[in-house]
Amino acid sequence: MQIPVVGWTPLKSLEQLPCLGVFLGLQVLYACEIQRQKQGMSPKQFMMFRVKALAALGGVALLLMLIVAPTGYFGPISSRIRSLFLRHTRTGNPLVDSVAEHQPASSQSYYQYLHNVCYIAPIGFILTITNINDANIFVLLYATAAYFFSAKMVRLILLLGPISSTLGGVAIAALGEWAINALTSVPESEAEIAAAKAEKGEKKSSGKKSKSSVGSRIKSGKSARRTSNWAKLLKPEQAWLLSFEPIFGPVVDYFCTVQGRAAAKALAMLILVGGAYNSMLFTTYCRTMAEAMSSPSIMFKATLRNGESIIVDDYREAYWYLRDQTPEDARVMAWWDYGYQITGIGQRTTIADGNTWNHEHIATLGRCLVSPEKEAHRIVRHLADYLLVWTGGGGDDLAKSPHMARISNSVYSDICPNDPTCRKFGFLDREMAPKPMMAKSLLYKLHSHNQRPGVKVNPKLFKEVFTSKYNKVRIFKVLQVSKESKAWVADISNRVCDAPGSWYCSGQYPPAVQKMFVRWNKRNFKQLEDFNVEADDKDAQYHEDYMAAMSGKRTPTRRSETGQKTEEAAELEDDEVDDEVDDEVDDELEEDDLEDDELEDIGDVEYAWQNTADTTQLWNLIHRDDAESLRSWIAAEPYIVHLRSEDGRGPLWWAYEYGRDEHVELLLASGADPEARDGKDVKPSDMMR
Repeated sequence: MQIPVVGWTPLKSLEQLPCLGVFLGLQVLYACEIQRQKQGMSPKQFMMFRVKALAALGGVALLLMLIVAPTGYFGPISSRIRSLFLRHTRTGNPLVDSVAEHQPASSQSYYQYLHNVCYIAPIGFILTITNINDANIFVLLYATAAYFFSAKMVRLILLLGPISSTLGGVAIAALGEWAINALTSVPESEAEIAAAKAEKGEKKSSGKKSKSSVGSRIKSGKSARRTSNWAKLLKPEQAWLLSFEPIFGPVVDYFCTVQGRAAAKALAMLILVGGAYNSMLFTTYCRTMAEAMSSPSIMFKATLRNGESIIVDDYREAYWYLRDQTPEDARVMAWWDYGYQITGIGQRTTIADGNTWNHEHIATLGRCLVSPEKEAHRIVRHLADYLLVWTGGGGDDLAKSPHMARISNSVYSDICPNDPTCRKFGFLDREMAPKPMMAKSLLYKLHSHNQRPGVKVNPKLFKEVFTSKYNKVRIFKVLQVSKESKAWVADISNRVCDAPGSWYCSGQYPPAVQKMFVRWNKRNFKQLEDFNVEADDKDAQYHEDYMAAMSGKRTPTRRSETGQKTEEAAELEDDEVDDEVDDEVDDELEEDDLEDDELEDIGDVEYAWQNTADTTQLWNLIHRDDAESLRSWIAAEPYIVHLRSEDGRGPLWWAYEYGRDEHVELLLASGADPEARDGKDVKPSDMMR
């Protein structure tokens, strides 16, 4: 039996098996109910019978798990599920940690999606606790679980919708019923009130005061207090609430007085009028949100600096350009966020979309974008015909690129050796000045082509074909596309399907790309929680270093393995992996290496003088005389020796100031300028004590 895509996952996944367990448990409970009716069991007998039946079911399930688990039958819990029980960005999976919707929900988010219900639902929750039964136990459990998961992940506020409506309805019904009763109730006659007072006085005179604990007074006084105003409000099954009479009794007694009844009527009117007014606001808000969420738009209104209101239609225009101006068999490479839009609106094949189950494929896409331009072109030309990037600031592709580097580094460790979070790929300051590695990347050049001084793509590799009106989207055509690889991918015989003629066929990379994977020592990303995959020392070390780095700790320097090649990679190099077209492209680009050579000399780059996290860390390392950590950092990011704080001083000044001779030698050997001057025209050596 073959079920495409899904397969036997519902019977293997630890995320879905509990649902099956609940289903089976309900069947057992129903069978127990049938037996109770047939045998006429008492409540106590029925309870014991249910416990035994459920225990038997649990025992059988446990035995099956112990037998099957060693065979590797069960699948692991995914990082997305684990993230519900961990702090955001601490799942160990850089792809999951990069998704904004996985962040914890804020109070603003609750109000945005629930409006006034987020204030009313807690009242309903409390009222539900006071009336415990099977139905209300379900409501309480549902509410608790939904709130917990929504607090961990903002996208799961969706789970709160149904239960918030339920609890809000409970609260509104209770308040409305009380308000109507307060307005329509008829006060007791004076004779009835006098008789009640006389009866109460007789009980007081005949009774004796006794000293006892609070617990004993509560137990012994419950029957006596059942005639109180507080007790009259409670149902027989709510007897346990009598314990709260010292708190709520005086309030209820006040509302039973003449003055209290008048106050209750005023409060009731306020509740009804305020409820009616807020219900109108809530209805209008719901309709507005429903229209906005059911009709998502990639067009939005904005205001220019001169105050002019405009409609930004850049994204639709870009996708329509793909639809109207590119061949039907064009393949578009873009970050996975926009894949569905490219397919749905642009009607073109996208390299990746929101279905990010293939971690290694997303990492390969990230490598294409964060690699230097020439290296990126070597693989892009085998996969895509066009490149689409989001620009224009905000959450554009350049802002997301540090996540791309981390994701790609989880599969290709040669991108940022010994640095699982790829700190050397990022920004130098708050002005988003790129670090040298980012400045060389394909993504940065596509993003800033002809828009920042000295930044442009190689015209022999990529050609700009579209830039939207407000610079939100840019599209580049890939030159020197490998026709052989494109034809190989299009050949149906090269597809791997789950069954002959099936529509479900997992993708394959063309042979040229597969050879590149071998040379790059591509490794499948192994989840820590995947107990069916035996993780080796490298996987364990990666996870340890990643979690340490995400916690703000620096990872220790280890011997880089990027120079070590597998036997298969060595054989491929001996067989001249690169095809003839690659060789021709490399020959043509040799004359264009001047631009890359200029970037290699990071000492020629001018860095802004400002206080940043990096300058603070440099000062701390030198102040603590931690030369080893500084050496590790310089090895990973050589440019840091040129960073300066806002007063113009940098690590070499501080090293001289604190008399750190080892640091001075290290910084000078790494290219720090001994003749540089700070804002007061002071050289580093002038700081010697």
